[in-house]
Amino acid sequence: MRITPQIIAHRGGAGETLENTRESIGYALSQKVSRYETDVRALKDGTVVLQHDSQLTTPWGNSRTVGELTSQEFFALRGPAGQRPISLKAALEDFPTLAYNVDIKEPRALEGALRAVSDADAWERVVFSSFSSRTLAKLRKCHPEAQTCLSPVEVVQALVAAHSASKRHFDCAGAFAQVPLKWKGITVVDRVFVSWCHSQGIRAEPWTINEKTEMLQLVDLGVDAVMTDYPALAKAAITARSATYPDTLGA
Repeated sequence: MRITPQIIAHRGGAGETLENTRESIGYALSQKVSRYETDVRALKDGTVVLQHDSQLTTPWGNSRTVGELTSQEFFALRGPAGQRPISLKAALEDFPTLAYNVDIKEPRALEGALRAVSDADAWERVVFSSFSSRTLAKLRKCHPEAQTCLSPVEVVQALVAAHSASKRHFDCAGAFAQVPLKWKGITVVDRVFVSWCHSQGIRAEPWTINEKTEMLQLVDLGVDAVMTDYPALAKAAITARSATYPDTLGA
């Protein structure tokens, strides 16, 4: 039975709206995405905010870094059309029906991010990720109940296991394989990898998928979600492809 991949709005749908802003959250909700993917960093005073780069050039056109600014300075920033920055706490509390994918971009943001999720009682609607295996290990130790992605080390282990003769199992706390289609010339997401993930109870959620042809190929591979900068495009493409399969079931 085929499934319809969920849509995760990468940075809130950065190709269709200004990323990591209060307004982009509203846009993601209007597109009925399954999750809003964002990145978090800590301001000078420790406040955890939605922001990908350490420098504020994108999306704010400011040359300073996140860690240099106080809350008053950061929240005074405005986008080209008046878009507003937002803290993780506000994102969780002001938009209680939206699920999030939170990428911890720096160790100093971890404690504040966990506090924000705890205060909002949002453990069930937040999935954590990080390019730092150490950060994820610390997060899991502090909050075993947290939903987490595979760490970079675990992704490598998963690839080896998926393509081994025995398709062996390995113990992993992460339940979400958020991976690129290829890494250093090596194909990561293929039918073998997706099938192995499902056999382990792991969701296959490749990123960042912005081309319609790739979206459709991933539908055919049976991935659980597609992370994209273009949620409206993905929604149209995936809906059209899924309509051709009478046995499609939403993930």
